[in-house]
Amino acid sequence: MDSVFGPVQNQTASSMLADRIRAAILDGRLGEGTVMPTERELAEQTGLGRSTVREALRLLQASGLITSRPGAKGGSVVRLPRVDNVVESLDVFIRGRRLSFAALLETREALEPMCARLAARARTDADLETLSGLHERMSAKRIRQADFSAANAAWHLAVADASHNELLSAFMSAIGHAIELGITRSPRKSAEVRPQVLHAHARILDAIRDGDADAAMRRMLKHVHAYTDKVADWQLPDDIPLDDDRTGAP
Repeated sequence: MDSVFGPVQNQTASSMLADRIRAAILDGRLGEGTVMPTERELAEQTGLGRSTVREALRLLQASGLITSRPGAKGGSVVRLPRVDNVVESLDVFIRGRRLSFAALLETREALEPMCARLAARARTDADLETLSGLHERMSAKRIRQADFSAANAAWHLAVADASHNELLSAFMSAIGHAIELGITRSPRKSAEVRPQVLHAHARILDAIRDGDADAAMRRMLKHVHAYTDKVADWQLPDDIPLDDDRTGAP
């Protein structure tokens, strides 16, 4: 416990510098790809020690707002927040708060029909190709349950991506990952719903392809609601462990 409750160094100056640079990145004064001044230059400009500047840059790198570029012309380079940053934060929240499996399914039921609605309006030919390819993969007669589950999760995320709403995609990625981890705890029961899943996906895909936003939303709502009801029938434990240990998966 000494590593947790040992001496604490005052890092106010480094935090303040990191906050100042963070604000400049988020309000656009420092655009993506901007090469940051060197540690020495920042120390001279701010009047801070190089160790303080180094810690500020480390904080920014940890939050994903700068990255290190190797080479003679390397250094710290500004990058905008990625979807992965949101997904990671949501994943930590879901697992850290020990959210129930039922809560994840309720959230999915609230969000995914809107993803389908937006996908019907905004999908591209590439989106349709991705969705169709995943559906064909899931339809293979001898596909293993683990591969079916992975393709199913990818299909649902592809619907969210086809909405071209980055925030919805990030939410659905985090939620879908947690649901996939949970449902692999009961792979045999998952196999029971394959025909219904394929039928529902085909109808949703038709609506998205036809640009019928109302039908896409209605069919997705019916699909995810039926899945929630089916999971309730299975009487899975509400505290399914949502970790990355998949040793029990097929």
